[in-house]
Amino acid sequence: MLNRYGRSFMDTKKETRWQDIVARVVAEYTLLPVVEKRWISKQLEQIEALQRQLDQLFSAADGEAVCRDCRGDCCAHGHNHLTLANLLSFVCREQPLPRADFSHTCPFLGSSGCLLAVESRPYNCVTFICDKIEAALTPSEKTDFYCCDRRLRNLYREFAARYPGAAMTGLLIADQRLAGGAFLCD
Repeated sequence: MLNRYGRSFMDTKKETRWQDIVARVVAEYTLLPVVEKRWISKQLEQIEALQRQLDQLFSAADGEAVCRDCRGDCCAHGHNHLTLANLLSFVCREQPLPRADFSHTCPFLGSSGCLLAVESRPYNCVTFICDKIEAALTPSEKTDFYCCDRRLRNLYREFAARYPGAAMTGLLIADQRLAGGAFLCD
């Protein structure tokens, strides 16, 4: 059943839940001690640098053209992956988060592609490459890609080890696991 805006009840429910999660994380972040905010900032700098490197390799393989040709089919299968680290990349820099639209296959997929800057995209989104893109990478680029992938995975795992709401899975799943508990503190 669609509401007057052409959105399903489930989409509206997810959007409300998402807005609640974002508000809770922002509130928790503001209460963190300065030393903890510095740790987050340092980790995010490393994550963002690796994600840019992965994107450069993706671009070297003409990944944008490949994705444009398939119209982002992988995005339709990998949605709702935004993690605590990804959200904090917006929060700690006081940048606006693009509006999540849960009526799309991915809430951050717009008509021209991903609404998130590569630095703030979920791990799954920056590390997934299809066979066509992987085949276009040179052997050296493949080695670099998978080395960056391992380093990035470890940084996300460090977040997951430090905060109850952090994981390799997205915040909607983390919220279910936490059952109303805090994302950033025990």
